Amino acid sequence: FARGPLLGSAARSGEVRMGRKFENNKLKMAKTALAYAKKASYIGKKVFIAVKEGGDDPSVNRQLASVLSEANSLNVPKDVVDRNIKKAMDPVTADYKELTYEAYGMGGVGLIINVLSDNNNRATADVNMIVSKSGCKIAASGSVLFNFNRKGRLVLKSEIDEDDLLELAIEAGCEGDVSIEPPDPDGRNDPEEIACVVITEPTELGVVQAALQEAGHECSGQLIYSPMATVECGEEDETANFAAIDRLEELDDVTNVEHNMA
Repeated sequence: FARGPLLGSAARSGEVRMGRKFENNKLKMAKTALAYAKKASYIGKKVFIAVKEGGDDPSVNRQLASVLSEANSLNVPKDVVDRNIKKAMDPVTADYKELTYEAYGMGGVGLIINVLSDNNNRATADVNMIVSKSGCKIAASGSVLFNFNRKGRLVLKSEIDEDDLLELAIEAGCEGDVSIEPPDPDGRNDPEEIACVVITEPTELGVVQAALQEAGHECSGQLIYSPMATVECGEEDETANFAAIDRLEELDDVTNVEHNMA
C-alpha cells in the first residue's frame, strides 16, 4: 500500500521539475525577446544618427550603408529603419547623444551603463532611480571606467579563422590587434545563430566591420568596455547585481550594461 503515496509523491516531484523548467524557459524566451527588441531599437537609433550626419542615400553615405547591412543581418523590421530615416530627415527632431553612467554594484562590482538618448534629463533620472532602488550606488565619473578597456566587438553569423581575419584586417589598413572569441549568450545575449565574435581596437571597428561585410560575412558591431580584471562576488551579491542589470536594460534609453563580475 506504500506504493501509491510514493508514486503520487514522485508524480508531484516531476510536476515541480516540469514547472520549474517551464518557468526557466519562459524567462529565457522573455530575455531573448527583450535583447532582440533592444537591438532593433539600437539599430533604429544608429540609422537616425547616420542619416543626420550624412543624408538618407546609402550610395553616398557609407555609415548608413553599413548600418543598413547590419539591420538586414539582424532581421530588423524594415518599418523600424524607414521610420528612423524619416524621423532623422525632419530638421526639428532632437539628436541622439551617447551617455555613460558608472555605478558600484554589490560586492565591489563595477557597472558601466551605456545610454543612447534624445533626452538627457529623462535618461539621467531613470538611471539614477533604478540604481538607487536596486541598492547600487552611482559612481563619480572615471572611478569605474579605469578598470575597463574600450574595444570594438563584432558578432558574425559565419565562422572565420584567425589567419583569414588578420589578412582581411591588414588589407583594410588596420594597425591594431584583432582576435576571435566564442559567442557569449549569457553575458551579452548573443543569439543562437552567432558563430563567432571578433574583437578590434575601438578606432578600427568600422573598418573591420566594412571589410567583413564586403567579404560576405553578416555581422553587427558595437563599442564595448572590456574589464581588465574580474571581481569574484558571492551568490547573493551576484543575483542582486544581475537583477539590477536586468532592470536597467529594460529602460528604453539604456543600450546595455557592462560589468566586471567573474
